[in-house]
Amino acid sequence: MRFPQILIYENDGRIAELLRRAGQPRQWSLREPRQPDSCLRLLQRGGPSVMVLKVGTDVLQELTLLERVAWLFPDTMTLVVGESADPALAGLAWDLGATVVLFPPQPRHYLIEILGRLLEPSLASSAPLEQDDPVSQLPETDC
Repeated sequence: MRFPQILIYENDGRIAELLRRAGQPRQWSLREPRQPDSCLRLLQRGGPSVMVLKVGTDVLQELTLLERVAWLFPDTMTLVVGESADPALAGLAWDLGATVVLFPPQPRHYLIEILGRLLEPSLASSAPLEQDDPVSQLPETDC
């Protein structure tokens, strides 16, 4: 059995550090590719994968990567994280195939809970969602 792979595409390492602390007991495999092509190569390995994409530094490159991942690897879940409230950018991320979009005023620590629910479906199916739970606020999609 392969451990879930989490690819973190960002420029400052803050999300990676947050997830590294939270992911140790859960046996998540964290990768921090620095180039879009590296992300795509890592996703070709298969297995359960999530890409956490922080947008805001090079928006065109970041959103192009999001679109490519959604198209080439439809089973890969993508979480887009923004630094500041930007409804237009958040909407564009949804349109390009993001599974979850996390922009302020939603706190960043929701990311750990969301990843846990996405990567450990047995927990998600057995635990009831609370009203303030970030996963319960996700839009429903027809799959």
